Amino acid sequence: MTFADEKMMHPEDIEVEQFSEAGKSEAPAEPKYDTVMDKLAYHKKGVVVLLSALILIICLSVDLDEQRPLASRGLAVLLIVALWWLTEVLPLTVSSLFPIVLYPLLAVASPSALAGKFFGGTSFLFVGGFIIGLAIERWGLHIRIICAVVCNTGKRPDVLLAGFMGAVFLLSMWISNTATAVCMMPVVHTFLKQLPDDAHKFKQAVLLSVGWSASIGGIATPVGTPTNGIFLDQYLVLWPNAGEFPFATFVFAALPLALILLFILWFSISAYFVWFSKTKIVINTETFHQMRRDLGPMTYEEIIVSLDLVVLVALWFTASPIGSFPGWKVHVAENLNSGSIGLLVTLPLFIVPCGAQLPKVLKNLLGDNRCLSKVEEKKRPMHILDWDAVKGGFSWEILFVFGGGAMLAYGTVASGLAGWIAEQLSQVGGGEFGFVLIVSCVVCMVTEVVSNTSTMSIFGAIIAATASLKGFNGVQMMMGVCFTASFCFMLPTATPPNMVVYATGLIKVREMAKMGALLDLIAIFVGTCY
Repeated sequence: MTFADEKMMHPEDIEVEQFSEAGKSEAPAEPKYDTVMDKLAYHKKGVVVLLSALILIICLSVDLDEQRPLASRGLAVLLIVALWWLTEVLPLTVSSLFPIVLYPLLAVASPSALAGKFFGGTSFLFVGGFIIGLAIERWGLHIRIICAVVCNTGKRPDVLLAGFMGAVFLLSMWISNTATAVCMMPVVHTFLKQLPDDAHKFKQAVLLSVGWSASIGGIATPVGTPTNGIFLDQYLVLWPNAGEFPFATFVFAALPLALILLFILWFSISAYFVWFSKTKIVINTETFHQMRRDLGPMTYEEIIVSLDLVVLVALWFTASPIGSFPGWKVHVAENLNSGSIGLLVTLPLFIVPCGAQLPKVLKNLLGDNRCLSKVEEKKRPMHILDWDAVKGGFSWEILFVFGGGAMLAYGTVASGLAGWIAEQLSQVGGGEFGFVLIVSCVVCMVTEVVSNTSTMSIFGAIIAATASLKGFNGVQMMMGVCFTASFCFMLPTATPPNMVVYATGLIKVREMAKMGALLDLIAIFVGTCY
């Protein structure tokens, strides 16, 4: 998700004349602006409201297609929502609720139909992902994984980079890419402090590899990034009779592409920052070895969370048919979906006691040093997960963005707008490769300045409809849009992992943009061929 890059002037940043007399309630003087752009920035919300009204007036006065009388109204909603998402004058959480107001207001869809799309199975899938991610973070399992990988990579800089990237990639497949990057930063900072002052370029390499690996790892699984969740929601909207998109099918399609991009990223960073660098890098991995020693033996909580994650992934993969294997759901409960399976496995974490609360017999059996339940929290832990302790890390806003994207896709199809746009785009010449390449370039450019969830919500249904009309595979094309929406490597504001890396102050925008633009182009080419 994109951080807002608003250059809005806040009231405290603008010079305002003081009241002439104490206690006299006079209106403050008109704020002073240095330029016309500053004035527009200050009144950004007002400008967006006026533009939204203008869009509504124009669209309602134009009939796009006589056979699709609601298409113009659907276009109005799409453009208005896209405008608010693009400018981010309101949080995405708020503007994602616009469709449930605008579509009924313009008689495009009923509130009840939209409400059914707002919170679906994909939302529950991510709730399960949030819960297991919070458990991993709470008990420091991610730190143990990182130390285990890095401590076994040796002291070669390029191999160490591969270790960092592999660990981040693995975590980002199951935890949000933002949380992965944030969790990694303390470990990375500790390591960077051990490097000599003349290793500035290598420090940049480590930071970029962490941020970009987190974004690439999120591509690999349905729970890796919210963009993938929006794809699953739109699939249910566009192909309602096809059932849920299988978890394993998504991974089998996405993981190879993610691994190819990870290798290209490692090769590019190693070549630019290590192999052809004039500075010899001396690596001291003692920091990670010491961290690993400080962690001690694997704790009871880490064992429970690891087992829970393994069981969860296994059940997700084998629930639906894989080749001749019919999937275990057929023999247990056919109505289960990935969301309910995720909750089935993760909700017990709120019931299972933590090590400190176990009976003394079990503590002796496991070892007292495994049952200390050390966490940096005010209250003493009672269970593997305690709601009061983890609710602050629960990403409610992502669920709203999912719902907004699903409602937008439904309204775009229901109004006939997707069909009308598809007819116009289908007249553009060129084969399948050219079509995919053009779509990938456009989506990649947009996702650098608009959140990847917004990009997927806007383009997904339209591209799927266009592909079907041109005789291409609509599911594959929409999945291509989903993957490309995560190709955001250029700008700090493009995605939170980039911002986390940029916030260290060791990388300039120019440096990130130069390397990121090359990676974007390579990703577009590889994705198109893939």
